[in-house]
Amino acid sequence: MGDRTEKTTDKSVMPKGMIIALVLSFLAVAALVAAIAYLYMHRYTEDTSLPATDGTSEMQPGDDDRASEEVINAMDAVEEAAGTKEIRPEGWYGAYESSGAIETDADLDSYIAVCPDVYAFIEIPGCDIAYPIVYCEDAVDPFYFTHSIDGGESDKGSIITDSMNSRDFSDPVTLIYGQSPDDGSMFGGLHRLRDASVFGRCDRVNILMPDAQLTYRIYACYIGPADHILVGNDFNDPVSFMRFFDSIEDIRDLSMNIRQEAKPQLGDHVIMLVTHCGDEDKRLFVCAVLDEVRY
Repeated sequence: MGDRTEKTTDKSVMPKGMIIALVLSFLAVAALVAAIAYLYMHRYTEDTSLPATDGTSEMQPGDDDRASEEVINAMDAVEEAAGTKEIRPEGWYGAYESSGAIETDADLDSYIAVCPDVYAFIEIPGCDIAYPIVYCEDAVDPFYFTHSIDGGESDKGSIITDSMNSRDFSDPVTLIYGQSPDDGSMFGGLHRLRDASVFGRCDRVNILMPDAQLTYRIYACYIGPADHILVGNDFNDPVSFMRFFDSIEDIRDLSMNIRQEAKPQLGDHVIMLVTHCGDEDKRLFVCAVLDEVRY
């Protein structure tokens, strides 16, 4: 896809792709009905309306088979046309045109088999980040933030989202949390993006869902206040949305990196990756904007 102007932001309007699919289906059915009607009229009005002078019908042996074959061919053509239609995911991201086949080898099903609360997989090429994402119902004390996906206690925890966000990344802004252990695992790799050269070549975040891959373009990496941004901002309000992302550029962080052309705009879907940074009053944030969908 690549072009973010293709996305549907008004949920009250039927997606363009769905309208096209419905029109194609209607035309295909109409064509089939017309074909069958024509064949039956041709068979019973032209071939059998006038009896032969010798008392036998003008319909010759094999005409019945040929008519049936034409009907079957017409039906096959309709089925073949229907099979070429793009099958879209049922989720909100089905409103986007697919940019092509899914481009990740992550085996999401294997993680879900271990933990049913796993619902997605995140990877950031160049940052050694490739982990399942677990949903935590408790936003105050999220279980999997201090436990691995098999339920065992872990200082590294898991990569999580919680009940302050939807479970399908449909919100204007979705927060994704991860620990930042000394060995650089989990979200420790986000700190690499504070290096301008790394930030320049690592600009993608891939999130694999059961039926689609969401690819986000990284907009900014910065250290900001530890305040919960979903509590202090209503991102469903356009003014609040734009005010927040305008304010990022005013944050005093010498290690901040920003990709201006990727700045979130109204109607965008944004993810904020959050981890610790050594100061309990602050957090490291990596902001990325949905850029394309694959399914």
